[in-house]
Amino acid sequence: MSAAILTLHHVASLEAGRIERSGRGFTLLRLAPAGWAALDEELDALANLAAASLRRTDFVQRTREREVGVVLIESMDDEVLAPVSRLRVATAQHLPRMELRIGWASVGPGQKRSWQEAWRWAGQLLVADAAVPAAA
Repeated sequence: MSAAILTLHHVASLEAGRIERSGRGFTLLRLAPAGWAALDEELDALANLAAASLRRTDFVQRTREREVGVVLIESMDDEVLAPVSRLRVATAQHLPRMELRIGWASVGPGQKRSWQEAWRWAGQLLVADAAVPAAA
């Protein structure tokens, strides 16, 4: 299957099917600038930066007009902290004017039951992250 055909929702659906076979879950990230205020070029740069900062096996795609979605393959719980930290550092270095907001939720044993539920939860956390004032 060509990478051009894949969507974030398709990849999440495939990963959800693998949970039963492998017992390993995955995490969905939603990335957006504060206030969802960014130019198209900045969102493309954020998507490219996320892809460069994560593993080659992870999937990154612009999912909405002002949002980037990520599937962290076989990463849950504490395993998510390192990639999120790398994303924040890379964004601060390469897109210093962008205040990045990140929401995430995992799918798998002891986590959300479906990728759709995790996607909604990550969106709620993204909004909550946007409501927290940036550290001075």
